[in-house]
Amino acid sequence: MTLDALKAQAAADATLKIVDQFAADPDRLARMSLDVAGLFVDVSKQSWSKAGFETAIAAVAQSAIAEAREKMWTGQEINVSEGRAVLHVALRDSDAENLRLRGPEITSDVKTARDAMRSYADGIRSGAITGATGKPFKTIIHIGIGGSDLGPRLVWHGLTPLNPQIDIRFVANVDGSELALATAGLDPTETLVIAVSKTFTTQETLANFLAARDWLIKGLGEEGAKKHLAAVSAAPDKTSAYGIPADRVFGFKDWVGGRYSLWSAVSLSVIIAAGYDVYERLLAGAHEMDQHFLTAPLEKNAPVLLAAAQLYNRIGLNRPSRAVIPYVHRLRRLAAFLQQLEMESNGKRTSPTGELLDTQTCPVVFGDEGTNAQHAFFQMLHQSEDIVPLELIAAQHNDEASTDMQQKLLSNVIAQGEAFMVGKSLETSEAECRKLGFDDAKTAQIAPQKVCPGNKPSTTVLLNELTPETLGALLAMYEHKTFVEGIVMGLNSFDQWGVELGKTLGVNVLKDITGSEIAPHDPSTTALIKRIKG
Repeated sequence: MTLDALKAQAAADATLKIVDQFAADPDRLARMSLDVAGLFVDVSKQSWSKAGFETAIAAVAQSAIAEAREKMWTGQEINVSEGRAVLHVALRDSDAENLRLRGPEITSDVKTARDAMRSYADGIRSGAITGATGKPFKTIIHIGIGGSDLGPRLVWHGLTPLNPQIDIRFVANVDGSELALATAGLDPTETLVIAVSKTFTTQETLANFLAARDWLIKGLGEEGAKKHLAAVSAAPDKTSAYGIPADRVFGFKDWVGGRYSLWSAVSLSVIIAAGYDVYERLLAGAHEMDQHFLTAPLEKNAPVLLAAAQLYNRIGLNRPSRAVIPYVHRLRRLAAFLQQLEMESNGKRTSPTGELLDTQTCPVVFGDEGTNAQHAFFQMLHQSEDIVPLELIAAQHNDEASTDMQQKLLSNVIAQGEAFMVGKSLETSEAECRKLGFDDAKTAQIAPQKVCPGNKPSTTVLLNELTPETLGALLAMYEHKTFVEGIVMGLNSFDQWGVELGKTLGVNVLKDITGSEIAPHDPSTTALIKRIKG
């Protein structure tokens, strides 16, 4: 089965109405939904017919997914351009599973990192580890960017206690305002700064870290500040140059990709602030999804269903964007997290061996929290001629909300899925106008403006409730979805050369801004540099 078959079947389905498919296929909902790890996943409102669904699943089955999954799980090299294994799943496995699948070295690496994080987190939370003046830490400033920020920030927003013993303030942007806001009102004697950088060469992170260190030094002196510094890096040899004590450096291996690194010491801030038990529960939820992904039949495999839907929309029907709408305030950063996970992983045009791909790849991922988004860009999604597939994510239960508020929230997410599918016809609009007493001329004017074409696909993911376990399962599901799509499209999901280009040019432009001469550029770039230099 090639992707040509997927395109052909999608073209045949393009004129069908989604809502009519439930009558044509009475088992549609049962076939296209499942419960796993505290999540209910429903892809029955997607554009495919029964044949389209089967063709999309077949496209996954006839790709190299089985072999690639086995290689990833056993630590074989699948990031071929960088010569690395991809083993974030090892961070969620037990010691026994790691030993059986990956050997003693990986097992030791994972266990050593876990033990170090647990000891440090427990020490800070108990008050055994304090700052330079003996005061306990009340706030962590977490400094990182990209995968060193998006995952931990999402997890902390998702799981923050209502009255945290220790709070976290995140700093990613090299715009100094973010650090200024993060340090505003803080007492340096009660503040821990954790710098997170895989290489410890990332320009934005180092700039923010040095500024935060200066802030600590101003309040505590140089020696005192050292007790308020920690780092997470895969290059611990570089951290000592910045005055970070060796016993406050927490490593992770290069087989943990940046955008898959929230399961590692990259989430040290969250582990300290939420407690190691919360981290273990997060891992447990992800591990349950891992096992589901490994063992469930493809047609009843949650990551595969989500991937199949995206392949069908992007490749089969050439739909270039997708909206992710969490109707969960605590998951308000989910779309930003998925932008990096999916667009950095699969936003590529060549195969691992360098050939140009003959298919579309990753769509633009965007989104915001519901119900806010309904009052922003949903107008365009409902009435534009463009079709933007959606993922609507909600939690059935929320102990922080009253029953009335939760029912209103859930009624919105359910109604939006229905509205995108069924739309509103001209006949219905005309009837509404006549009921309002409009004459024929006014009806002819207003009724067409109220028409929503409908037939717009969506997927619903309903969490039983937002817990560390369901959050871990949700994020692992999206990781595996992204992996499946990359394999089917024939690309390497684990490098990011486009990101490297911007970093390189940024270093060159900085030299031009701070130096006495300007290297050759295009006229616009040169003019901007001269304007900044003054």
